[in-house]
Amino acid sequence: MISTFPNRQRSNRSKSFPLLVVEDNKDHQLLIGYSLRAKIPQAQPVFASSVKEALIHLKITFDKQEDFPQLVLLDLYLPDPTLGWQLLKDIRTHYPRLPVIILSSHQDTDIVETAYELGAHSFINKPMDLDEWECYFRVLNEYWLGTVTLPSVS
Repeated sequence: MISTFPNRQRSNRSKSFPLLVVEDNKDHQLLIGYSLRAKIPQAQPVFASSVKEALIHLKITFDKQEDFPQLVLLDLYLPDPTLGWQLLKDIRTHYPRLPVIILSSHQDTDIVETAYELGAHSFINKPMDLDEWECYFRVLNEYWLGTVTLPSVS
């Protein structure tokens, strides 16, 4: 179990936390949305079902300097992995400080290596049920919002 740091200032916890979830599977979107609300209540997820939707959202929020995501959760297979790789490259090119976590059901070593080589911050094996999703987001909340100090991404 992860312990908290009692003397650590947690400025990230009280703020809203915009994030972009790029996931083409509607069932997975529902699981992710439910789990996020349960374990990261300050999260403000926006779901994109395609690379095009994701890029439009990033451009609009970046240009407006409003609700720009602080994190991207990217399903690699959209449904073709070349689309996920291309989106990761585009994010690294246009928004180099924006953290990206790859979510995939495929754990092939070459896929994991490529994800990190292209600039992913983490690679997570996609949970298979609601309990696993909730566990994942509980840990993500503790680490991402409670432990690390994040730079400005915009």
